[in-house]
Amino acid sequence: MPTKTVSSAKGVCRADKKPAPLRYQAEFCARLLSFFDVPAFRVTEVMKRDGSVSLVETAAELPTFAAFAKSLGTTCAVLETWEKKHPAFRAAAQKARDLQSNILIQNSLRGNYSASFAVFTAKNLLGWRDGKEDTASSAPIVVRWEDK
Repeated sequence: MPTKTVSSAKGVCRADKKPAPLRYQAEFCARLLSFFDVPAFRVTEVMKRDGSVSLVETAAELPTFAAFAKSLGTTCAVLETWEKKHPAFRAAAQKARDLQSNILIQNSLRGNYSASFAVFTAKNLLGWRDGKEDTASSAPIVVRWEDK
């Protein structure tokens, strides 16, 4: 397959090469936590036509790992690799999930998110499950009758 060469002001690039993946840096742990550590909601005062003031609560944008990866110019797959290879990043990612969980819970309880969205998001982003016991993984129940 022929290689396409592209010239630019910064030099010559080979178009058949993928850019190198972003390399892990220890500072990404702090950046991750900063990205996820946002207030769950904000309250603003709105002046009504009659001159009275009303308080309006607005949910924060729910921080996600996809959005954080985008802010770094990388992908979630790269973040997952860092979690596996770097214990500090793994710990930061768990704290970020806890922060994300808190934002989801607070906004759900306050009615800022619909219940169906909150349940769907908790199950898919946070790994939550319904409270039903998984019968396939539990030990069998043995019942014995004794005649006396």
